[in-house]
Amino acid sequence: MDPAKKFSWESLSPLDVPVGEPGSDAQLSKVLRLVGPLDDIGGGQPPTRRSSPQDWSLLIDRVRHAATHAREVEAQAQEQEQRVQELLERAREDLKLAAERVRAAEARTADIQSRADVLLNAADERVKAAEERARIAEEWLSRVYDTIANEFSVEAAAKRTA
Repeated sequence: MDPAKKFSWESLSPLDVPVGEPGSDAQLSKVLRLVGPLDDIGGGQPPTRRSSPQDWSLLIDRVRHAATHAREVEAQAQEQEQRVQELLERAREDLKLAAERVRAAEARTADIQSRADVLLNAADERVKAAEERARIAEEWLSRVYDTIANEFSVEAAAKRTA
């Protein structure tokens, strides 16, 4: 049975339904504003309790269309939200991977710095040892020079007198 024919709207007067209650003209006008322009229903006016079943059927079709559109918009919004959540999750994973790469790079840098410090300390010790050997060699060369100079100069002086 057609829903418009199921209820006898003509038997109710506007005074039978209190204002603000579901089914009142105030509530109906709110719904009708959501449905959109009513050019194809009863001369562009919203149907009343005394409107024809055809006007009510057209209004019901419009309400169904509006509800379908609202569901489609909601589905699109949920899809977009899902995509945003997926993007956020990928961004979190990327950040996590980047942080791990940074930690690994910092660990490698610390290891390289540690090895460089060891090599620099070893080189510094070799330089110090070489400097010490050079100082000792210079001392011995100086002694040898002094000995040669002293020994050969005395004999040279003795040969000149003789």
